[in-house]
Amino acid sequence: MTEPLQGIDLTKLHLDPPTAEVLRRLLNHIELLTAELNDLRAENQRLRDEIARLKGEQGKPTIQANSAPKPGTPPAPRQPSRSRSGAASGTAPPRKERIKIDREHVITLDRSRLPADVEHRGYRDVVVQNLLFQTDTVRYRLERLYANSTGQLYEASLPAALQGQSFGSELQAFVLMLYFELRVPEEKILHVLQAQGLVISAGQISNILIQKHLGRFAEERKAVLRAGLHTTSYQHIDDTGARVAGVNHYFSTLCNPYYSSFFTHRHKNADTVAGLLSCLEEPAASKGSPCTVSGVEAQPSPEPRPELAEAPKELGDYVPILISDDAPQFRHQTDYQGLCWVHEERHYKKLHPFFAVHQKLVEDFRTDIWDYYDRLQAYAAAPTEALKQELSAAFDVLFSRTTGYEALDQRIARTRQKKAELLLVLDFPEVPLENNEAERALREYVIKRKISNGTRTAEGTQAWEVFLSLLDTCRKNGVNFYHYVRDRISNAYQMPALDSLVLAHAQAPPG
Repeated sequence: MTEPLQGIDLTKLHLDPPTAEVLRRLLNHIELLTAELNDLRAENQRLRDEIARLKGEQGKPTIQANSAPKPGTPPAPRQPSRSRSGAASGTAPPRKERIKIDREHVITLDRSRLPADVEHRGYRDVVVQNLLFQTDTVRYRLERLYANSTGQLYEASLPAALQGQSFGSELQAFVLMLYFELRVPEEKILHVLQAQGLVISAGQISNILIQKHLGRFAEERKAVLRAGLHTTSYQHIDDTGARVAGVNHYFSTLCNPYYSSFFTHRHKNADTVAGLLSCLEEPAASKGSPCTVSGVEAQPSPEPRPELAEAPKELGDYVPILISDDAPQFRHQTDYQGLCWVHEERHYKKLHPFFAVHQKLVEDFRTDIWDYYDRLQAYAAAPTEALKQELSAAFDVLFSRTTGYEALDQRIARTRQKKAELLLVLDFPEVPLENNEAERALREYVIKRKISNGTRTAEGTQAWEVFLSLLDTCRKNGVNFYHYVRDRISNAYQMPALDSLVLAHAQAPPG
């Protein structure tokens, strides 16, 4: 019954204008009612799933239909080519060159059963990769000497990196890698270590993760943040929901292709975003900033004397251009704001019209958006004044279109109002057209949140901020996270500081 109605096309009915207008309004009204009905069905199913969950049952699983598209259905609009800010994917060296040889074992032939005239003609190499996972518990016997002349006992000292330690730097770095990089829960880490014969408690693992080394890594995270702010003229920003001690919070990222930094805060508003970098002011600890007191609102500090107080710096004092979605908390924070084209196009993707003619209108318009997006990318690679004016005029034409499908026309009008933010690239060609950098940065936290359901203490929240910031920065600069934390925990400091790598990476020529 619905298929003939879905296929109706007013342009093929040859109706007089008043009748066509009445039918057009009727079709739009049916579209509105159909969308509301679908939303109510989805909400009803969510409520049923929640009731089932509260009863200890399982909700209805979300399984995508495995059906072929109907005949005559247009193909889905193509997606844009990815950002020019992403690193180019190079060809990996051959497998044999990438394998690190730790030791060699020569296997000789038993010549007793071979002809007497055999001659040595070299070797054929066979590489077998293996991993030894075993304990390396060391008893250090510190010599003790006694002098009768002084009546004193003298004792040898442990190496500086081991003093006051019950666990070696490799073990502690391994725990940090398992938890933050590999997302292994604490109880699983405990099981893995105890299964190898190590005598270690859940409290000692927690101490390694959120207390023992947090201070030194928090300082390096702050240095990375300072360096990252100087590497590009723009910064990406985004946020997602968080849970701290069972209370709703928000987890934000400020990043670019060379670093990432994360922040946890109680509220999601413009004031919070404006004060995101208050931790860089000195002295940071006295301000109760999100870099030092995480997840739990700090007690207010005594008000400074008016004649001594300085106006606190806001995000716009550090960042001239902010790339974001169109969430209200990000507006008017910096001199310039660029909006994400991918996020803007998602609004069109969320339109699910009932009538086939409206479906084609949406699909065709989405294709036109990506065609225009490609032209913006070409401009960014080789900007000219003539092309700038052409693209500006083309935007006006594209987003002044009237299709007759009211939901689509309303969405087009909303996009037209964001012209300055969507076309920031015309004035600043180095600015990305999308906010994928921030969305990728938050993905690690989102996955970890699903596993751990958030944090429970202020120290644990700050540990997530610090180590996830350093982890993503290591990834962007080709640094092995395990090697990095082991180097710092052992006090070797043979690896360069991450902030210096961030600056060097940003200054390196592309390619």
